[in-house]
Amino acid sequence: MAERPINQRVTPKRKSLWRRIFTPRLVFFLGILVLSLTGVFAYFYVIYSEMIDAKLQGAIFVRSTGIYTSPTKLRLGTYTKKTELVAYLDHIGYISDEKQRDPARGFYLLKGNLLEIDPSNNTQVDNQVFFPRLEVKYSNDGKNITSIYDLEQKKELTDSLIEPELLTSINSDKEKRKNIEYKDLPEELVKAIVAIEDRRFFDHPGIDLRGLARAVWRNFSEGELQQGGSTVTQQLVKNFFLTSERTFKRKFSEAFISVLLETRLTKEQIFQMYCNEIYLGQDGNYSINGFGEAAKFYFNKDVNRLDLSEAAFLAGVIRGPGYYSPFQHPERAIQRRNQVLDSMVVANFIDPTKAEEVKKSNLQVRPKSSSSNAEAPYFLDYLQTRVNEELGDKIFAEQSYRIYSTIDMDLQRAADQALRNGLAQLEKDYSKRYKPGSLQASLVALNAKTGEILAMVGGRDYSTSQLNRAIEAHRQPGSVFKPIVYTAALNSAYEEKDDKIITAASQFLDQKTTFNFSEGKTYEPDNYGEKYTDQNVSLRYALTKSLNVVTVRVAEKVGYTKVAKMAERLGLPKPQPFPSLALGTAEATPFEMARAYTTYPNLGSRVEPYAINRVVNSDSKTIYQGTVKTQQTISPQVAFIITSIMQDVMNKGTAAKSRSMGFNALAAGKTGTSRDGWFAGFTPNLVCVVYVGFDDNSQLGLEGSKSALPIWTEFMKKALAKRPDLGGEEFLTPKTGLTKVTIDARSGLLASPECSGETYEEYFITGTEPTEFCSSDFSPNNIGEEGFPPSSEDEDEATNNKEDSRPRRAKALKWFNKIFKNQ
Repeated sequence: MAERPINQRVTPKRKSLWRRIFTPRLVFFLGILVLSLTGVFAYFYVIYSEMIDAKLQGAIFVRSTGIYTSPTKLRLGTYTKKTELVAYLDHIGYISDEKQRDPARGFYLLKGNLLEIDPSNNTQVDNQVFFPRLEVKYSNDGKNITSIYDLEQKKELTDSLIEPELLTSINSDKEKRKNIEYKDLPEELVKAIVAIEDRRFFDHPGIDLRGLARAVWRNFSEGELQQGGSTVTQQLVKNFFLTSERTFKRKFSEAFISVLLETRLTKEQIFQMYCNEIYLGQDGNYSINGFGEAAKFYFNKDVNRLDLSEAAFLAGVIRGPGYYSPFQHPERAIQRRNQVLDSMVVANFIDPTKAEEVKKSNLQVRPKSSSSNAEAPYFLDYLQTRVNEELGDKIFAEQSYRIYSTIDMDLQRAADQALRNGLAQLEKDYSKRYKPGSLQASLVALNAKTGEILAMVGGRDYSTSQLNRAIEAHRQPGSVFKPIVYTAALNSAYEEKDDKIITAASQFLDQKTTFNFSEGKTYEPDNYGEKYTDQNVSLRYALTKSLNVVTVRVAEKVGYTKVAKMAERLGLPKPQPFPSLALGTAEATPFEMARAYTTYPNLGSRVEPYAINRVVNSDSKTIYQGTVKTQQTISPQVAFIITSIMQDVMNKGTAAKSRSMGFNALAAGKTGTSRDGWFAGFTPNLVCVVYVGFDDNSQLGLEGSKSALPIWTEFMKKALAKRPDLGGEEFLTPKTGLTKVTIDARSGLLASPECSGETYEEYFITGTEPTEFCSSDFSPNNIGEEGFPPSSEDEDEATNNKEDSRPRRAKALKWFNKIFKNQ
């Protein structure tokens, strides 16, 4: 081999481009970078994986405590229309299509007059089936139940419970939602959401790079951080795992978790979570979350019954529930719905002809006040307070319970409708006095025997005012308080048996009077309209006609302190012992008055109202159960007599207008007029109190018979039509200690052949009935208006002339034996 000359220059071999770029130093630094990024990725992977696992632990789609109404009860032979029962099952989400049958939802099958009811798998409590599989047979006209058959136990039943309505689900953040599953979503709703929010949802891995690039470009080009480019998965992550702060760190976390989440859950599961989590509106203190709740709030429908127009609106409202609210901005709402329809056309989900057809239709949302009050929001507020008091706030924090309440939604809706109708009518009839929407009212209805709160309306529109006037409106009840004065009077005879015995027939002067009390102070009440008979009248008549002066006179004789103590015994705030207390000047709430009035249909036993029937945990075990709590506060005889008098109030007294409005059921009650209007009334099994007034406590200027009574009447008519069991043929009667005597209406004494005036039968606590007979001394010439006896001076003279009265007593002895009756 030839040697290279020693002076020849050696040209070094040229390195490859790869080696020139990736120098050892660069490779070293790149290795460090890769290791660092891997470490960062691993760190965030672990952190976010733990976050996801913690959030998805357990029942990942049930994040709230379910609140249910009182179960509906079917009774053999009752008037329960087949169409109404089917409508109820549809309303609470039962399925009637065999192909869609799902154990998580109830199912029904209608064949002619035979209705099969198969409840959901949520029917067991404490290892007992509360809501069995039933076969209900109807009469040929479909109006009466002729047979109730338990398909599991293979036996006929006289009555049975069916599943209650899920009012809502609430968590500690006051989010209302009705949890649904992906298969519950109608196809139109899924397509509408995908078309407007994330057209590539079923294709991308959690983030849409093209959409993200657009969002990043917009953020930098506009010089500020804007929201955009988020997929459905990212929106879910933001709402469920993160906060809504607008930072690049949160955006990075959102994208990272989205990709991870797509590896843990299926697309359907992610979409289901999104549809249960998304914010879609506001109802007073509560946010409307999820399409299940939104379908009820806006349209009063189960989500699987939404049509295309409704589905498009709900998908469109995601961007801005307030901005596109159909209540405040109906034109915007329709424009947004139409925009969603256009997006569905572009995505080839619907054809243009169908879209144009739907665009021409109106958006049929329920009225705002009806929507807001539909799910008993005032009651829900009260229920949460009671749950927290009984069990602490863990129920709403742990979010894994079922709360069965006492509310009857048929009665609740009737109450809300009656209240809104009544206020609207008042503002129409007295348009010069009341501005539209200015009046407020409340209604509370209790099961008289158990104390269950069956209906509670705290105002005309929860969305504009969350003040629960049934619980929080402390107002002067006026004459609604008067029965308590007369209760104290009669009860003193029962308990003390002193010489100040007062009975329903006792006579008091109805005349303008000045009452002296407390170190020279005076009180001068007026009768309504400043009208007086200037005659002695019976206690029964005074309460029936709501005479103010006589009521104060009775309180004075009994003692103001005793009246105050009686109010306290019946569950009212103890008033100051002044004459004015007799006319209901001490404030109370409608709820407190309703509780007090439960004393009368229960023969003196006051019932404590309650809202919670049962609380069940995730293992279907009862952890709390409401119980009936009663307290005997007055004698059965006194309660019966006062009830008897209040029946006269309904039939021929200040509440007689109720009869002319078509309310014919057995009932008792009392009107009240102060600065507000009141009515408190009851049947043997239902107590209801209505209040009407202004929030600023200004003068209503209208009697309770014209303001509150019409609302009470409309509600009671509907309530008893839905629940005949809440009425009754007669009030409870004491087994002993009650005497019924025929007396002379003019004198309040025993009726006698010598008196040719009107007589009637009166009830007395045995031993307090009159022993004196009326006499001819009570001549027609001495009788005042409406057959009342003369002044107290003349009466005293007649009853104290014992020598002249003896022959008359002997003469009437035989007739007396015929009319004297014991019960």
